[in-house]
Amino acid sequence: MEAIFGFINAVTGWIWGIPILVLLVGGGLILTVVIGGIQFSRFGFIMKNTAGTMFDKEEQARKKALGVSPFQAVTAALGSTIGTGNIAGVGAAIATGGPGALLWMWICGLVAMAIKFSEVTMSVRYRQKNPKGEGYLAGPFMYMRDGLHCKPLAYCFTFMSLLTLCTIGGVHSGAIADNLAPVGVSRIITCVVVVAIVVAVMLGGMKRLVNITDKMVPAMSALYVVCAVIIVGANIGRVGEALREIFIGAFTGQAAIGGFTGVAVASTIRFGLARGVFSNDAGLGLQATIHAQAAGIDHPAQQGMWAVFETFFDTIVICSLTGFMIIFSGVWQTGEAGSTLSSLAFESVLGSAGRYLCLFCLTLFAISSIISNSQGLRIQATAATNSRLAVNVLLVIFVIMIIGGCLTDMASVFVLTDFGNGIVIFLNVPSLILLSGELRRLTREWFGNNGDLKAIEAQRAAGEK
Repeated sequence: MEAIFGFINAVTGWIWGIPILVLLVGGGLILTVVIGGIQFSRFGFIMKNTAGTMFDKEEQARKKALGVSPFQAVTAALGSTIGTGNIAGVGAAIATGGPGALLWMWICGLVAMAIKFSEVTMSVRYRQKNPKGEGYLAGPFMYMRDGLHCKPLAYCFTFMSLLTLCTIGGVHSGAIADNLAPVGVSRIITCVVVVAIVVAVMLGGMKRLVNITDKMVPAMSALYVVCAVIIVGANIGRVGEALREIFIGAFTGQAAIGGFTGVAVASTIRFGLARGVFSNDAGLGLQATIHAQAAGIDHPAQQGMWAVFETFFDTIVICSLTGFMIIFSGVWQTGEAGSTLSSLAFESVLGSAGRYLCLFCLTLFAISSIISNSQGLRIQATAATNSRLAVNVLLVIFVIMIIGGCLTDMASVFVLTDFGNGIVIFLNVPSLILLSGELRRLTREWFGNNGDLKAIEAQRAAGEK
Protein backbone atom coordinates (compact mmCIF):
# COMPACT_ATOMS: atom_id res chain seq x y z
CA MET A 1 0.00 0.00 0.00
CA GLU A 2 2.87 2.36 0.77
CA ALA A 3 4.38 1.69 -2.65
CA ILE A 4 1.03 2.34 -4.37
CA PHE A 5 0.50 5.55 -2.43
CA GLY A 6 4.06 6.65 -3.21
CA PHE A 7 3.46 6.05 -6.91
CA ILE A 8 0.16 7.97 -6.88
CA ASN A 9 1.79 10.82 -4.97
CA ALA A 10 4.65 11.01 -7.48
CA VAL A 11 2.30 10.96 -10.48
CA THR A 12 0.12 13.62 -8.86
CA GLY A 13 3.11 15.88 -8.30
CA TRP A 14 4.09 15.53 -11.95
CA ILE A 15 0.56 16.07 -13.29
CA TRP A 16 0.01 19.26 -11.29
CA GLY A 17 3.24 20.78 -12.57
CA ILE A 18 3.89 21.94 -16.10
CA PRO A 19 1.69 19.30 -17.87
CA ILE A 20 -1.61 20.43 -16.34
CA LEU A 21 -0.82 24.10 -16.86
CA VAL A 22 0.16 23.53 -20.50
CA LEU A 23 -3.03 21.53 -21.06
CA LEU A 24 -5.32 24.09 -19.44
CA VAL A 25 -3.76 27.22 -20.88
CA GLY A 26 -3.07 25.63 -24.28
CA GLY A 27 -6.48 23.96 -24.36
CA GLY A 28 -8.13 27.19 -23.26
CA LEU A 29 -6.43 29.11 -26.07
CA ILE A 30 -7.51 26.51 -28.65
CA LEU A 31 -11.10 26.65 -27.42
CA THR A 32 -10.93 30.47 -27.42
CA VAL A 33 -10.14 30.29 -31.15
CA VAL A 34 -12.92 27.72 -31.71
CA ILE A 35 -15.59 29.92 -30.10
CA GLY A 36 -14.26 33.08 -31.75
CA GLY A 37 -13.04 34.68 -28.53
CA ILE A 38 -16.58 35.54 -27.45
CA GLN A 39 -15.42 36.08 -23.84
CA PHE A 40 -13.70 39.21 -25.22
CA SER A 41 -15.57 40.24 -28.37
CA ARG A 42 -19.08 39.65 -26.97
CA PHE A 43 -18.42 40.35 -23.30
CA GLY A 44 -20.92 43.23 -23.15
CA PHE A 45 -23.64 41.10 -24.78
CA ILE A 46 -22.92 38.25 -22.34
CA MET A 47 -23.10 40.48 -19.25
CA LYS A 48 -26.29 42.15 -20.50
CA ASN A 49 -28.00 38.79 -20.96
CA THR A 50 -26.77 37.26 -17.69
CA ALA A 51 -26.03 39.75 -14.90
CA GLY A 52 -28.37 42.22 -16.61
CA THR A 53 -31.35 39.87 -16.17
CA MET A 54 -30.82 39.09 -12.47
CA PHE A 55 -33.09 41.88 -11.29
CA ASP A 56 -35.77 41.35 -13.93
CA LYS A 57 -38.38 39.84 -11.61
CA GLU A 58 -40.80 39.01 -14.45
CA GLU A 59 -38.15 37.15 -16.45
CA GLN A 60 -36.84 35.29 -13.39
CA ALA A 61 -40.38 34.27 -12.39
CA ARG A 62 -41.06 32.99 -15.91
CA LYS A 63 -37.90 30.87 -15.88
CA LYS A 64 -38.54 29.53 -12.36
CA ALA A 65 -42.03 28.46 -13.40
CA LEU A 66 -40.38 26.04 -15.85
CA GLY A 67 -38.27 24.45 -13.09
CA VAL A 68 -34.70 25.36 -12.14
CA SER A 69 -33.97 28.75 -13.73
CA PRO A 70 -30.65 29.61 -15.45
CA PHE A 71 -29.86 32.05 -12.61
CA GLN A 72 -30.54 29.38 -9.98
CA ALA A 73 -28.30 26.96 -11.88
CA VAL A 74 -25.43 29.48 -11.96
CA THR A 75 -25.76 30.23 -8.23
CA ALA A 76 -25.56 26.49 -7.53
CA ALA A 77 -22.46 26.30 -9.75
CA LEU A 78 -20.96 29.36 -8.04
CA GLY A 79 -21.72 27.68 -4.72
CA SER A 80 -19.22 25.03 -5.79
CA THR A 81 -16.52 27.29 -7.27
CA ILE A 82 -16.62 30.09 -4.68
CA GLY A 83 -14.89 28.20 -1.90
CA THR A 84 -11.80 28.16 0.27
CA GLY A 85 -9.64 28.67 -2.85
CA ASN A 86 -10.96 32.22 -3.17
CA ILE A 87 -9.73 33.10 0.33
CA ALA A 88 -6.92 30.75 1.40
CA GLY A 89 -5.89 29.77 -2.14
CA VAL A 90 -5.25 33.31 -3.35
CA GLY A 91 -3.22 34.01 -0.21
CA ALA A 92 -1.17 30.87 -0.83
CA ALA A 93 -0.44 31.93 -4.42
CA ILE A 94 0.77 35.38 -3.34
CA ALA A 95 2.76 34.02 -0.41
CA THR A 96 4.55 31.56 -2.69
CA GLY A 97 4.74 33.48 -5.96
CA GLY A 98 4.57 37.11 -4.88
CA PRO A 99 2.02 39.77 -6.02
CA GLY A 100 2.74 38.97 -9.67
CA ALA A 101 0.89 35.68 -9.23
CA LEU A 102 -2.36 37.68 -9.31
CA LEU A 103 -1.78 38.73 -12.92
CA TRP A 104 -1.29 35.11 -13.98
CA MET A 105 -4.46 34.23 -12.08
CA TRP A 106 -6.30 36.75 -14.25
CA ILE A 107 -4.83 35.22 -17.40
CA CYS A 108 -5.98 31.80 -16.20
CA GLY A 109 -9.47 33.22 -15.64
CA LEU A 110 -9.65 34.60 -19.19
CA VAL A 111 -8.83 31.28 -20.84
CA ALA A 112 -10.96 29.42 -18.27
CA MET A 113 -13.99 31.34 -19.55
CA ALA A 114 -13.57 29.56 -22.90
CA ILE A 115 -13.26 26.15 -21.22
CA LYS A 116 -16.30 26.73 -19.01
CA PHE A 117 -18.38 28.05 -21.91
CA SER A 118 -17.46 24.95 -23.94
CA GLU A 119 -18.20 22.53 -21.07
CA VAL A 120 -21.62 23.99 -20.32
CA THR A 121 -22.67 24.41 -23.95
CA MET A 122 -21.80 20.79 -24.75
CA SER A 123 -23.42 19.58 -21.52
CA VAL A 124 -26.72 21.23 -22.43
CA ARG A 125 -26.42 20.09 -26.05
CA TYR A 126 -26.22 16.40 -25.08
CA ARG A 127 -28.31 16.36 -21.89
CA GLN A 128 -31.33 14.06 -21.50
CA LYS A 129 -34.28 14.10 -19.14
CA ASN A 130 -33.70 11.89 -16.12
CA PRO A 131 -36.13 8.96 -16.61
CA LYS A 132 -36.02 8.04 -12.90
CA GLY A 133 -36.32 11.41 -11.24
CA GLU A 134 -36.01 15.17 -11.47
CA GLY A 135 -33.63 17.14 -13.66
CA TYR A 136 -31.35 16.03 -16.47
CA LEU A 137 -28.60 13.51 -17.09
CA ALA A 138 -25.80 15.83 -18.14
CA GLY A 139 -22.12 16.69 -17.97
CA PRO A 140 -18.95 15.32 -19.59
CA PHE A 141 -20.22 11.73 -19.36
CA MET A 142 -23.06 12.58 -21.74
CA TYR A 143 -21.05 14.52 -24.31
CA MET A 144 -18.27 11.92 -24.27
CA ARG A 145 -20.77 9.08 -24.69
CA ASP A 146 -23.20 10.67 -27.15
CA GLY A 147 -21.06 13.40 -28.74
CA LEU A 148 -17.80 11.51 -29.18
CA HIS A 149 -19.52 8.10 -29.13
CA CYS A 150 -16.80 6.77 -26.84
CA LYS A 151 -18.24 4.87 -23.88
CA PRO A 152 -14.88 3.71 -22.46
CA LEU A 153 -13.72 7.33 -22.26
CA ALA A 154 -17.01 8.41 -20.67
CA TYR A 155 -16.89 5.70 -18.00
CA CYS A 156 -13.20 6.26 -17.26
CA PHE A 157 -13.84 9.99 -16.82
CA THR A 158 -16.83 9.40 -14.57
CA PHE A 159 -15.01 6.86 -12.38
CA MET A 160 -12.20 9.35 -11.68
CA SER A 161 -14.66 12.22 -11.22
CA LEU A 162 -16.77 10.27 -8.71
CA LEU A 163 -13.62 9.25 -6.85
CA THR A 164 -12.58 12.87 -6.40
CA LEU A 165 -16.08 14.07 -5.56
CA CYS A 166 -16.37 11.44 -2.81
CA THR A 167 -13.20 12.71 -1.16
CA ILE A 168 -13.50 16.45 -1.80
CA GLY A 169 -16.24 16.88 0.80
CA GLY A 170 -13.63 16.07 3.42
CA VAL A 171 -11.30 18.76 2.07
CA HIS A 172 -13.87 21.49 2.66
CA SER A 173 -15.19 20.12 5.97
CA GLY A 174 -11.61 19.83 7.21
CA ALA A 175 -11.00 23.48 6.28
CA ILE A 176 -14.10 24.50 8.27
CA ALA A 177 -13.06 22.48 11.34
CA ASP A 178 -9.44 23.69 11.16
CA ASN A 179 -10.51 27.35 11.08
CA LEU A 180 -13.21 27.10 13.77
CA ALA A 181 -11.11 25.08 16.25
CA PRO A 182 -8.81 28.01 17.20
CA VAL A 183 -11.82 30.12 18.23
CA GLY A 184 -13.15 27.41 20.53
CA VAL A 185 -15.62 25.54 18.32
CA SER A 186 -15.39 21.79 18.93
CA ARG A 187 -14.64 19.62 15.90
CA ILE A 188 -17.52 17.35 16.92
CA ILE A 189 -19.99 20.26 16.92
CA THR A 190 -18.67 21.38 13.52
CA CYS A 191 -19.07 17.85 12.22
CA VAL A 192 -22.66 17.50 13.44
CA VAL A 193 -23.76 20.85 11.99
CA VAL A 194 -22.08 20.37 8.61
CA VAL A 195 -23.37 16.81 8.20
CA ALA A 196 -26.90 17.89 9.16
CA ILE A 197 -26.87 20.66 6.53
CA VAL A 198 -25.49 18.38 3.80
CA VAL A 199 -27.94 15.54 4.50
CA ALA A 200 -30.87 17.98 4.51
CA VAL A 201 -29.84 19.29 1.09
CA MET A 202 -29.25 15.77 -0.24
CA LEU A 203 -32.75 14.68 0.76
CA GLY A 204 -34.27 17.73 -0.92
CA GLY A 205 -32.48 17.22 -4.23
CA MET A 206 -31.69 19.89 -6.82
CA LYS A 207 -34.69 22.07 -5.99
CA ARG A 208 -33.67 22.39 -2.34
CA LEU A 209 -30.09 23.11 -3.36
CA VAL A 210 -31.02 25.98 -5.70
CA ASN A 211 -33.53 27.37 -3.19
CA ILE A 212 -30.60 27.69 -0.77
CA THR A 213 -27.83 28.79 -3.14
CA ASP A 214 -29.85 31.44 -4.99
CA LYS A 215 -30.09 33.27 -1.65
CA MET A 216 -26.90 32.13 0.07
CA VAL A 217 -24.42 32.76 -2.77
CA PRO A 218 -25.45 36.39 -3.48
CA ALA A 219 -25.59 37.17 0.26
CA MET A 220 -22.20 35.67 1.16
CA SER A 221 -20.59 37.17 -1.96
CA ALA A 222 -22.00 40.62 -1.18
CA LEU A 223 -20.74 40.43 2.42
CA TYR A 224 -17.26 39.43 1.28
CA VAL A 225 -17.13 42.04 -1.50
CA VAL A 226 -18.19 44.86 0.86
CA CYS A 227 -15.56 43.88 3.45
CA ALA A 228 -12.85 43.56 0.80
CA VAL A 229 -13.73 46.95 -0.74
CA ILE A 230 -13.52 48.56 2.72
CA ILE A 231 -10.05 47.07 3.27
CA VAL A 232 -8.84 48.10 -0.18
CA GLY A 233 -10.35 51.57 0.28
CA ALA A 234 -8.56 52.02 3.61
CA ASN A 235 -5.26 51.37 1.80
CA ILE A 236 -6.08 53.20 -1.43
CA GLY A 237 -2.98 55.38 -1.00
CA ARG A 238 -0.88 52.34 -1.93
CA VAL A 239 -2.71 51.67 -5.20
CA GLY A 240 0.15 52.79 -7.44
CA GLU A 241 2.77 50.80 -5.54
CA ALA A 242 0.50 47.74 -5.36
CA LEU A 243 -0.26 47.71 -9.09
CA ARG A 244 3.44 48.09 -9.82
CA GLU A 245 4.17 45.08 -7.59
CA ILE A 246 1.55 43.03 -9.46
CA PHE A 247 2.57 43.87 -13.04
CA ILE A 248 6.34 44.05 -12.58
CA GLY A 249 6.39 41.05 -10.25
CA ALA A 250 4.55 38.94 -12.83
CA PHE A 251 7.56 39.11 -15.17
CA THR A 252 10.50 39.56 -12.82
CA GLY A 253 9.65 37.66 -9.63
CA GLN A 254 9.68 39.64 -6.43
CA ALA A 255 11.13 39.23 -2.96
CA ALA A 256 9.17 39.81 0.20
CA ILE A 257 10.57 41.91 3.04
CA GLY A 258 10.14 39.21 5.67
CA GLY A 259 9.79 35.46 5.74
CA PHE A 260 11.08 34.36 2.35
CA THR A 261 13.92 35.51 0.14
CA GLY A 262 12.34 35.78 -3.28
CA VAL A 263 10.76 33.84 -6.11
CA ALA A 264 11.67 33.12 -9.71
CA VAL A 265 9.45 34.16 -12.59
CA ALA A 266 8.61 30.52 -13.33
CA SER A 267 7.39 30.07 -9.76
CA THR A 268 5.26 33.21 -9.99
CA ILE A 269 3.64 31.99 -13.21
CA ARG A 270 3.12 28.45 -11.98
CA PHE A 271 1.47 29.33 -8.67
CA GLY A 272 -0.64 32.11 -10.18
CA LEU A 273 -2.01 29.80 -12.89
CA ALA A 274 -2.39 26.82 -10.54
CA ARG A 275 -4.38 28.74 -7.92
CA GLY A 276 -6.57 30.17 -10.68
CA VAL A 277 -7.32 26.62 -11.79
CA PHE A 278 -8.14 25.51 -8.25
CA SER A 279 -10.47 28.48 -7.81
CA ASN A 280 -12.60 28.25 -10.96
CA ASP A 281 -12.42 24.44 -11.47
CA ALA A 282 -11.99 24.86 -15.23
CA GLY A 283 -11.78 21.52 -17.00
CA LEU A 284 -13.32 19.41 -14.24
CA GLY A 285 -16.83 19.41 -15.73
CA LEU A 286 -18.71 19.54 -12.40
CA GLN A 287 -20.26 22.96 -13.00
CA ALA A 288 -21.30 21.85 -16.50
CA THR A 289 -23.37 19.14 -14.85
CA ILE A 290 -25.04 21.64 -12.51
CA HIS A 291 -25.59 24.34 -15.16
CA ALA A 292 -27.41 21.82 -17.36
CA GLN A 293 -30.10 21.34 -14.70
CA ALA A 294 -31.66 24.65 -15.74
CA ALA A 295 -35.03 23.99 -17.37
CA GLY A 296 -35.62 27.36 -19.02
CA ILE A 297 -32.84 27.13 -21.62
CA ASP A 298 -33.71 28.07 -25.20
CA HIS A 299 -30.29 27.26 -26.72
CA PRO A 300 -27.14 25.49 -25.39
CA ALA A 301 -24.97 28.59 -25.83
CA GLN A 302 -27.45 30.62 -23.80
CA GLN A 303 -26.46 28.76 -20.62
CA GLY A 304 -22.86 28.83 -21.83
CA MET A 305 -23.01 32.61 -21.35
CA TRP A 306 -23.83 32.05 -17.68
CA ALA A 307 -20.68 29.92 -17.46
CA VAL A 308 -18.64 32.89 -18.71
CA PHE A 309 -20.28 35.09 -16.07
CA GLU A 310 -19.61 32.45 -13.38
CA THR A 311 -15.89 32.30 -14.19
CA PHE A 312 -15.61 36.09 -14.45
CA PHE A 313 -17.26 36.59 -11.05
CA ASP A 314 -15.29 33.83 -9.33
CA THR A 315 -11.80 34.59 -10.65
CA ILE A 316 -11.77 38.18 -11.87
CA VAL A 317 -13.99 39.67 -9.13
CA ILE A 318 -13.73 37.58 -5.95
CA CYS A 319 -10.11 36.38 -6.35
CA SER A 320 -9.00 39.87 -7.42
CA LEU A 321 -10.53 41.50 -4.37
CA THR A 322 -8.81 38.94 -2.13
CA GLY A 323 -5.50 39.61 -3.84
CA PHE A 324 -5.96 43.38 -3.70
CA MET A 325 -6.65 43.49 0.02
CA ILE A 326 -3.66 41.22 0.75
CA ILE A 327 -1.31 43.31 -1.41
CA PHE A 328 -2.74 46.76 -0.64
CA SER A 329 -2.64 46.12 3.12
CA GLY A 330 0.95 44.85 2.90
CA VAL A 331 0.29 41.68 4.91
CA TRP A 332 1.86 39.56 2.15
CA GLN A 333 5.23 40.87 3.37
CA THR A 334 4.80 39.54 6.91
CA GLY A 335 6.05 36.06 6.07
CA GLU A 336 2.89 34.48 7.51
CA ALA A 337 1.34 31.38 5.93
CA GLY A 338 -0.67 32.09 2.80
CA SER A 339 -3.82 30.57 4.29
CA THR A 340 -3.89 33.28 7.00
CA LEU A 341 -3.19 36.36 4.85
CA SER A 342 -6.84 37.16 4.11
CA SER A 343 -7.67 37.01 7.81
CA LEU A 344 -4.71 39.30 8.59
CA ALA A 345 -5.90 41.77 5.94
CA PHE A 346 -9.39 41.81 7.43
CA GLU A 347 -7.95 42.29 10.92
CA SER A 348 -5.60 45.08 9.82
CA VAL A 349 -8.54 47.37 9.07
CA LEU A 350 -11.57 45.93 10.90
CA GLY A 351 -9.78 44.84 14.07
CA SER A 352 -10.65 41.62 15.87
CA ALA A 353 -14.13 41.72 14.31
CA GLY A 354 -12.45 41.40 10.92
CA ARG A 355 -10.92 38.07 11.89
CA TYR A 356 -14.35 36.66 12.71
CA LEU A 357 -15.92 38.15 9.57
CA CYS A 358 -13.27 36.46 7.42
CA LEU A 359 -13.82 33.21 9.29
CA PHE A 360 -17.58 33.51 8.75
CA CYS A 361 -17.11 34.09 5.00
CA LEU A 362 -14.71 31.16 4.69
CA THR A 363 -17.18 28.88 6.51
CA LEU A 364 -20.06 29.91 4.24
CA PHE A 365 -17.92 29.49 1.13
CA ALA A 366 -16.87 25.99 2.21
CA ILE A 367 -20.42 24.88 3.09
CA SER A 368 -21.75 26.12 -0.26
CA SER A 369 -19.04 24.09 -2.01
CA ILE A 370 -19.92 20.93 -0.08
CA ILE A 371 -23.67 21.05 -0.77
CA SER A 372 -23.16 21.87 -4.46
CA ASN A 373 -20.60 19.08 -4.84
CA SER A 374 -23.00 16.58 -3.24
CA GLN A 375 -25.59 17.35 -5.91
CA GLY A 376 -22.98 17.15 -8.67
CA LEU A 377 -22.02 13.72 -7.34
CA ARG A 378 -25.66 12.59 -7.47
CA ILE A 379 -26.18 13.77 -11.06
CA GLN A 380 -22.98 12.26 -12.45
CA ALA A 381 -23.52 8.95 -10.63
CA THR A 382 -27.09 8.77 -11.92
CA ALA A 383 -25.99 9.37 -15.52
CA ALA A 384 -23.24 6.73 -15.36
CA THR A 385 -24.85 3.97 -13.29
CA ASN A 386 -28.61 4.46 -13.70
CA SER A 387 -28.82 2.79 -10.28
CA ARG A 388 -30.41 4.39 -7.24
CA LEU A 389 -28.55 1.98 -4.96
CA ALA A 390 -25.15 2.93 -6.42
CA VAL A 391 -25.97 6.62 -6.11
CA ASN A 392 -27.01 6.25 -2.46
CA VAL A 393 -23.85 4.26 -1.64
CA LEU A 394 -21.70 7.04 -3.12
CA LEU A 395 -23.62 9.69 -1.18
CA VAL A 396 -23.04 7.75 2.04
CA ILE A 397 -19.31 7.61 1.25
CA PHE A 398 -19.41 11.37 0.62
CA VAL A 399 -20.90 11.94 4.09
CA ILE A 400 -18.32 9.62 5.69
CA MET A 401 -15.54 11.64 4.09
CA ILE A 402 -17.08 14.85 5.47
CA ILE A 403 -17.02 13.32 8.95
CA GLY A 404 -13.43 12.18 8.44
CA GLY A 405 -12.38 15.66 7.29
CA CYS A 406 -13.86 17.23 10.42
CA LEU A 407 -12.46 14.75 12.93
CA THR A 408 -9.15 13.41 11.58
CA ASP A 409 -6.11 14.32 9.54
CA MET A 410 -6.88 13.00 6.06
CA ALA A 411 -4.03 14.64 4.17
CA SER A 412 -2.89 11.33 2.64
CA VAL A 413 -6.39 10.57 1.36
CA PHE A 414 -6.61 13.98 -0.29
CA VAL A 415 -3.78 13.04 -2.61
CA LEU A 416 -6.43 10.91 -4.35
CA THR A 417 -8.47 14.07 -4.94
CA ASP A 418 -5.59 15.83 -6.68
CA PHE A 419 -4.72 12.66 -8.62
CA GLY A 420 -8.32 12.18 -9.78
CA ASN A 421 -8.77 15.84 -10.73
CA GLY A 422 -5.61 15.73 -12.82
CA ILE A 423 -6.79 12.66 -14.76
CA VAL A 424 -10.24 14.22 -15.19
CA ILE A 425 -8.77 17.35 -16.80
CA PHE A 426 -6.55 15.29 -19.11
CA LEU A 427 -9.66 13.45 -20.34
CA ASN A 428 -12.10 16.37 -20.45
CA VAL A 429 -10.24 19.22 -22.17
CA PRO A 430 -9.12 17.14 -25.21
CA SER A 431 -12.71 15.85 -25.48
CA LEU A 432 -13.98 19.41 -25.79
CA ILE A 433 -11.41 20.12 -28.50
CA LEU A 434 -12.54 17.01 -30.40
CA LEU A 435 -16.12 18.36 -30.24
CA SER A 436 -15.00 21.72 -31.64
CA GLY A 437 -17.07 21.35 -34.83
CA GLU A 438 -20.39 21.18 -32.97
CA LEU A 439 -19.18 23.76 -30.44
CA ARG A 440 -18.28 26.22 -33.20
CA ARG A 441 -21.62 25.70 -34.92
CA LEU A 442 -23.67 26.37 -31.79
CA THR A 443 -21.55 29.39 -30.83
CA ARG A 444 -21.88 31.01 -34.25
CA GLU A 445 -25.57 30.20 -34.39
CA TRP A 446 -26.31 31.92 -31.07
CA PHE A 447 -24.00 34.93 -31.23
CA GLY A 448 -24.33 35.39 -34.99
CA ASN A 449 -28.06 35.94 -34.48
CA ASN A 450 -27.64 37.84 -31.18
CA GLY A 451 -29.70 35.24 -29.37
CA ASP A 452 -32.76 35.80 -31.58
CA LEU A 453 -34.53 32.43 -31.52
CA LYS A 454 -36.70 33.22 -34.55
CA ALA A 455 -33.64 34.13 -36.59
CA ILE A 456 -31.94 30.92 -35.46
CA GLU A 457 -34.96 28.86 -36.51
CA ALA A 458 -35.02 30.59 -39.89
CA GLN A 459 -31.29 29.94 -40.36
CA ARG A 460 -31.78 26.27 -39.54
CA ALA A 461 -34.71 26.00 -41.96
CA ALA A 462 -32.67 27.63 -44.72
CA GLY A 463 -29.82 25.24 -44.02
CA GLU A 464 -32.11 22.21 -44.30
CA LYS A 465 -33.26 23.38 -47.72
